[in-house]
Amino acid sequence: MTTRATRILVIRFSSIGDILLTAPAVASLRQAIHGPCEIHFLTKANMSPVVEGFGGLVDHVHTIEESTAEVQEALKGLNFDYLVDLHNNVRSRSIKRTLGLISFTVDKQNWAKWLLVRGWRRTPVTSIVERYVEAFAGAFGAVVPERWPDLFEQASAPAELPATYAVLAIGATHSGKLLTPSLMQTIVDRSELPVVLIGGSGDVERVKVLDDSKVITMVGETTLAESAAVLRSAEHVYAGDTGMMHLAAAVGTPVTSFWGCTRPSLGMAPWNPAQGSAIIVPNAQLGSRPCSKLGNRCRHANGCMAATEQAYSEGSVK
Repeated sequence: MTTRATRILVIRFSSIGDILLTAPAVASLRQAIHGPCEIHFLTKANMSPVVEGFGGLVDHVHTIEESTAEVQEALKGLNFDYLVDLHNNVRSRSIKRTLGLISFTVDKQNWAKWLLVRGWRRTPVTSIVERYVEAFAGAFGAVVPERWPDLFEQASAPAELPATYAVLAIGATHSGKLLTPSLMQTIVDRSELPVVLIGGSGDVERVKVLDDSKVITMVGETTLAESAAVLRSAEHVYAGDTGMMHLAAAVGTPVTSFWGCTRPSLGMAPWNPAQGSAIIVPNAQLGSRPCSKLGNRCRHANGCMAATEQAYSEGSVK
């Protein structure tokens, strides 16, 4: 008699970093299930390359463009046993109502984050990886893993890369996370290695401010999988609080992260980064309080990243 696989739907719609950080939790979930297990992942269509990088951790990827109505009927027919909601928003709650399954939901700690932004709380928020696992740990006996699972194992880097190099990830969704042009130039100047620049197509103009004698630009030229391969082969990565910061940690490359209007206290610092990693935050004059949860607002006239640049320039971290 064949035992039916336990079928679980995991939901996280965006963004790159948030989805990457579900990987340790998915690995923990798979390990905790006794017997055959089939894990499905629901995300936005433009985020599917992130989940595809999970390899064998995920059996099936389901996507939406705009509305959960696009997949509700198909998901109903798959007879899931459990639902793990790692997004906890209107869309994921709609899926939970539709499927009516035993479900487990991440605590986003939005109240605690709001208190941090307001300056009424000092205790950091627990890492999102721990909160992802805590969502279902009690039901399955899952534990937070000690390391990242292997991600983007089949990815290949472009052949024209030098034998040794550093990477500077220049993009960010919100202005409060963007590295200043002078900070980027300082990173390039201080590097003893050639510096490979990566970023999205919208970051091409930002490259033009840099002295190009020491940089190799791949901005707008690599897929997510290729970026993962570039990061994996690098000696060191420099990035803001972005998906590339998390991807560097995920593939095991030391990463120096620069924090502007967000702070590690919000629970989104690199998880289990490689030895040699560093976190650079604004100097003590601005304190540890985040300006905003997403980095889209600054209380200091966009001075946070400038203060971080000063801290980096005055410090010994390279």
